[in-house]
Amino acid sequence: MSILRQAMKHVLAGLLPPRLLLVRGSQSAAGQPLCVSLTFDDGPHPEHTPRLLDALAEAGAQATFFVIGEKARRYPHLLRRIVQEGHELGNHTLSHAEPSQTTAEAFLREVRRTRRLLQDLVGCDTRLVRPPKGELTPAKCVGLWRMGQTIVLWNVDPRDYAMRLRMEIDRWTGQYRPAAGDIVLLHDMYPFAEFAVRELARAEPLQAVRWVSVSHWLGRPSDHTPDVEREVPRCQGVPT
Repeated sequence: MSILRQAMKHVLAGLLPPRLLLVRGSQSAAGQPLCVSLTFDDGPHPEHTPRLLDALAEAGAQATFFVIGEKARRYPHLLRRIVQEGHELGNHTLSHAEPSQTTAEAFLREVRRTRRLLQDLVGCDTRLVRPPKGELTPAKCVGLWRMGQTIVLWNVDPRDYAMRLRMEIDRWTGQYRPAAGDIVLLHDMYPFAEFAVRELARAEPLQAVRWVSVSHWLGRPSDHTPDVEREVPRCQGVPT
């Protein structure tokens, strides 16, 4: 995403309510937990997603997975595991088609098909959408909002999709200093997401961080997580 597009998304996020467009969560007040959301795109992957789920379980972290419909259809057991382990699902379209070559009509059709597919596979609706590459047009935005969807982008991007060596993600985790409300973009189609979670969990400066799902910032329980998660105290400043 270009610098100009990044600036535009932050401007729009400041003008629109989080239920329409979420780029980062709210700030924590003094004495409140420092909450950060880990999000994972482009899965599920038969090898990397299970290992990532193991790492999240060991870290006691909750996360949000923006899944591609075609992959979800191939690996429904991984979707069920994601939900059973207290994480939530988001819609990353059916095929992850190139945004510049996808009309609003085609894009919205993919979102609807993926929404129905996820309903069939896990039995719950999905109201979170992340467009491929984070790219949208006004027509695509309006179409999503008419469907009652929340557009979820991010404000922290380690660029794990461009990494080739583990030392690259280790360097990023060593340098990352979380701010309350961060939404971190990672990808579970690569091994680096698992490595990142493991390193973040053991980093001393991050021991006070609480890793929460995206729905936390919307002031509502996840569409998928069990009731036990809904009873966890939320960080101050969550919008209603």
